[in-house]
Amino acid sequence: MLLSFASFLTIALQHLVTRAQLDGKMSSEYGSDSEVEAPGVTEARYVKDNLRRCISSIQSAGSFATFGTVDSYPNPGISLDSIGVVPLPLSEENAIALTQESRKAPFGKRKRTIVDEEVRKTWEIDGSRITFLNEAWKNWLDGIVKRVANELGAAHAANGIRAELYKMLLYEEGAHFKAHKE
Repeated sequence: MLLSFASFLTIALQHLVTRAQLDGKMSSEYGSDSEVEAPGVTEARYVKDNLRRCISSIQSAGSFATFGTVDSYPNPGISLDSIGVVPLPLSEENAIALTQESRKAPFGKRKRTIVDEEVRKTWEIDGSRITFLNEAWKNWLDGIVKRVANELGAAHAANGIRAELYKMLLYEEGAHFKAHKE
């Protein structure tokens, strides 16, 4: 889809340049060098018609978004580099241990990254510190990734698409991430 969208933008820009160069004349065909007088046709109408034609020519094998639900999933077998296996369901003792290994989660505000518990009150652990020990979890997640790739029309690239844990967030009672504008 990205290539198609880039092609669309290239074609649209080419037509805008062509229109500006014609000074009162229009291409009679998409991409053609032939010109005809176009009395009464406004610049806006010309651009609108050509953009509509470009958008209509985009072909995609999938959707721009997908969603789903799962009824069950395997225990991931979470292991943190400093404390080892983290049993689930999470006990209060293990939650405290995880919090001690965490840092307050920041958020982006304009060009800065800040910690402000009025906006975001939660803890985070970098994904590089966590491994998933259960092979059944890895296989289950690979199946989800393949399904998503297929639904997005990227099945041809499914072998190059993977899920990676960026950060693990820990929300305790009273934690939140308020809606805000960047």
